[in-house]
Amino acid sequence: MICAAVITMLSVVPSSGEALDAMLKEHPFPVAQEAILMEYGDRFLVPESPSLVEAAILRQFHRMAFQLQPEPVSSLANYVTENWTSLDTETRNLWREYAGRTGLSVPEDAVSSENLTSILRYCSETGSTVPDVNTGNLTDLQRYYYTMSLPQDQVLDFIEDPCWAVRNAVLQKNPGAAFDMLDDPSPYVRMNAALAAGRDDMLLEMASADGPLGHMSLAGVGQVPILEDTLFNSSDPAKRASALLTLLDLGWTVPYSKVDYLLRDDYLMVRAITADATGRSFAMPDEGSLPEEVPALQEVPDRLVLVTDAGNFTMTLLKQQAPQTCRSFWYLAEKGFYDGIYFHRVIPGFVAQAGCPEGNGYGGPGYTVPAENNTEAYLRGVVGMADSGPGTAGSQFFIMLDSQRRLDCRYTVFAVVENTTELDEIEVGTRILEIRSVSS
Repeated sequence: MICAAVITMLSVVPSSGEALDAMLKEHPFPVAQEAILMEYGDRFLVPESPSLVEAAILRQFHRMAFQLQPEPVSSLANYVTENWTSLDTETRNLWREYAGRTGLSVPEDAVSSENLTSILRYCSETGSTVPDVNTGNLTDLQRYYYTMSLPQDQVLDFIEDPCWAVRNAVLQKNPGAAFDMLDDPSPYVRMNAALAAGRDDMLLEMASADGPLGHMSLAGVGQVPILEDTLFNSSDPAKRASALLTLLDLGWTVPYSKVDYLLRDDYLMVRAITADATGRSFAMPDEGSLPEEVPALQEVPDRLVLVTDAGNFTMTLLKQQAPQTCRSFWYLAEKGFYDGIYFHRVIPGFVAQAGCPEGNGYGGPGYTVPAENNTEAYLRGVVGMADSGPGTAGSQFFIMLDSQRRLDCRYTVFAVVENTTELDEIEVGTRILEIRSVSS
């Protein structure tokens, strides 16, 4: 007689296959499924109890992280729907996060403080009707999601919201509001308003600024003579690269007489872009590993303070989970590498990213840091290393602005911000003033 647990497993796993044969040979009478099997097993299983749903969802996020083919999840979706009231709040929020990414429907939930952010985020991602809430009691992030969920004609109620991300959401949802937002207190929102309003005069003025807002504004101008002048005469490497990319997007052809000149540019990215545009061969230089002077792990502080012009953020380093990354980060911080560097990429509800010397996302310290994949969850306040592939991280890091479990295991987690309330104050152009140990 076959036990009930074996029958359950046979009903959800194809009866053929080496993985199943090996599993049954090793455990002929399994008494229950395990979370590790759900999450990392060779075959996809439908949970046999609500306690295993979280592991089944995380399995799908892992596949997203490593760009694997998605598995059919209709049976999992049906199970979640049928057992919705048996799932805890954390698991329901996790399913909403997955469903929002994939467009799946989610059973209704009574709004509470534990699920409000999750529900508003799901509404913003799927276009679902936003719940009736008191917007005066919402956090910055919640108001951003709420605004992104509203119809175009209703977002104007938030045009003077104190949070830049909410005001930028108004502009995203209703570009016609741009003419009323050209004097917005946020330079980033003003730039986007100028782009939407076609105000080249404002963009030209903003293009003179240092940092990411300068080269972003330049890219929005779209006037060939100005872009050519910047490309051949600017001392700012990021602006030269931005001008070149924008010219190429406009259909501009690199003059034959200027090819060699651009191939000798001081900035690597200008040389690489020119070579690609003109069909020349170009090999990116190999970057070395950690310098010998990087301090030993025991010399790295446990806690650091990220000092910015948007506020100070204390972070705890995860030295055991990512020892090489923590050593490198403190090495760069201690010698002032990050002083004056801008946050060049900020996506509300996703990440705030910094650490590029040129402020355009292409730069680094001149060496790479090995990937230190770990099982820390990518939740709000978690700090990870940006890279262009495993083993290519350098100085760029990102701070999570909300849960994004699809990043789990793919990017190195090396720190956690302790005070996350003001994280949404960080915007494109926020500047790092210094990074120091808590005791200094």
